[in-house]
Amino acid sequence: MIYISDKDREFIENKYHLQSEPFNPLSRFAYHGIICDYTEGLDDDGMRAALVKLREKSEGTDHALIKAKAFAFVLDNARIALDEHDYFPCLYNWGRPLDGIFINKWQRELFDSIPGLNENINDFNASGLAEMWLDTNHVVPDWKDIFALGFPGLLARSKKYHQSHKNEGTLTDKEEAFFTSIETEYEAILRFIKRLIAYTDTHISEKSELVKKSLTTLYNGKPENTFDVLMLMYIYFILSESVDSFQVRSLGHGFDRTLWKYYKNDIDSGTFTKDEIKTFLSYFMLQFSAIGNYWGQPMYLCGTDFDNKTDISELTYDILEVYDALCLYNPKIQFKITPETDKKLLLRVLDMIRNGKNSFVLCCVPGITKSLMSCYGTTFEEARDCDISGCNEMHVRADEANMISSVANLSKAVSYVFDNGFDTISGKQMGLKTGDVTTFTIFEEFYEAVMKQVTHIIDRILGMARQYEHYVAEVDPSVMLSATMERALKKKVDAYAFGVKYPTSSILLNAFATTVDSVLAVKELVFEKGEATLSDFKKALDNNWEGYEILRRKALSAKHKYGTNDTEADMYASAMFNKIAVYITGQKNSRGSIYKTGVPSTTHFILHGRCTKATPDGRRRGEELSKNTAPS
Repeated sequence: MIYISDKDREFIENKYHLQSEPFNPLSRFAYHGIICDYTEGLDDDGMRAALVKLREKSEGTDHALIKAKAFAFVLDNARIALDEHDYFPCLYNWGRPLDGIFINKWQRELFDSIPGLNENINDFNASGLAEMWLDTNHVVPDWKDIFALGFPGLLARSKKYHQSHKNEGTLTDKEEAFFTSIETEYEAILRFIKRLIAYTDTHISEKSELVKKSLTTLYNGKPENTFDVLMLMYIYFILSESVDSFQVRSLGHGFDRTLWKYYKNDIDSGTFTKDEIKTFLSYFMLQFSAIGNYWGQPMYLCGTDFDNKTDISELTYDILEVYDALCLYNPKIQFKITPETDKKLLLRVLDMIRNGKNSFVLCCVPGITKSLMSCYGTTFEEARDCDISGCNEMHVRADEANMISSVANLSKAVSYVFDNGFDTISGKQMGLKTGDVTTFTIFEEFYEAVMKQVTHIIDRILGMARQYEHYVAEVDPSVMLSATMERALKKKVDAYAFGVKYPTSSILLNAFATTVDSVLAVKELVFEKGEATLSDFKKALDNNWEGYEILRRKALSAKHKYGTNDTEADMYASAMFNKIAVYITGQKNSRGSIYKTGVPSTTHFILHGRCTKATPDGRRRGEELSKNTAPS
């Protein structure tokens, strides 16, 4: 059954960018609210000029305060809309206005202030060896407190801690600015909601009465029903993601679990019918499809309670029904599974996957629990009840802030072995001098050289990352997020920097399959079959395989390929990843926690591929590298 009219769906799908016009989803957040009322706020040039002026007037002010004032200015002057075809407001956006005018500038200033850092980072980025930056887009707010308190309650709690610390006489100027920035942003959020309420009075429609009632509830306190929760979730998302420059990496602490008590109460009390709630879910999920971010907005379902029973409900099935009927791939649904997961539910998900009308990720709860407990010493309760977030990461709920510090191109390690550490793209010595590859006589020498190059690359990345991670609160203060994290309020410090129990960092590994296949192609064709020499391979790679088509065909059709159920390839893949993961994981970062590692490649399989010479697996220079943990 479809719970949204064709006309309303068409309207929402064109809400942020016209479907009839070209759209580049890689241009993060660079969309305009097509439907926004142009009498309600500033245009692009006006907003930019005003923010630049604010920046100039604020020189020397604490960065959190500057950001909060800029955030408030955007919300007070943003173009908005509420339409008869939609239940959710529209915010006109400028491609994250605070990024270009404040945050990117502050990052450049930080990198410039650390001797030699900028040159090294530029070399890494330009060569395609690794992207080095402060990626603050991998965190989940404390949704439990957001829904328990609402925006006014979060503001009141911050003020309470602010006053308490002030009474104790313990506040430094920095800590004073921390609390003032939170209060500035949350007062602006309430003014923004008040603007939306006023807008409904002049734009009356069949939906506007419910929308106004919900917005009024959120202006005065916490959500009371399912629709209020969805409205609050969307407003938090759109303001954090599009203005405060912190991606919201999961919708609730389990979308079905978060909504369940409201859903059940609404059905039991007669506030809404099941079909009405499915209608709200349809309009809600379509918002994320309309925005069209290339990474897909994540949310997760299921999991287990602490009696080891699968934590599902009839709402879980309702969400899947709506998702299936809409034929969406955005949002993407991460699905927590255990050996106890109801087979009926699992078969429902697998059937949807077979039909190819969705985007699912199956996440293994026992594996996640073991990983978190062994990785950085979480309790069983913290690990079992963690959030699935972002690309497919796991975070301790309401007490972890993970930063992606670098995405490293593993295949460069193989190239450096053939070029004795010299990077032919940048024209610089980027790797170790592991010797003339043509003199290697046994595979073990070649394999050892590759792994030495890998650890050398990682050491350089970690050395640079530790220099700048420490200052993340100066580059991008997590003002809106910090209000949701009570530990940060108690500690009087930015949540993303040091205000949570686990301020972790991650080093991601790109081109994993390309690297494994390259090593195994050399092993087979040079050291096992003797069909080529290392000198032949070096010449072939230097010439981008031109003149070496026969060798290239042999490399492309080599016997041992990762992802083909080949025992030897699987053993090498497992060994190489484990060696790298053990080497990285547990090393100390500069924020009081540790590094983790993973293999998401987002768009780097394309970007790094452009900067990577031909590889021994048969890939040509400039072609894509392998994606994530997938085979080539």
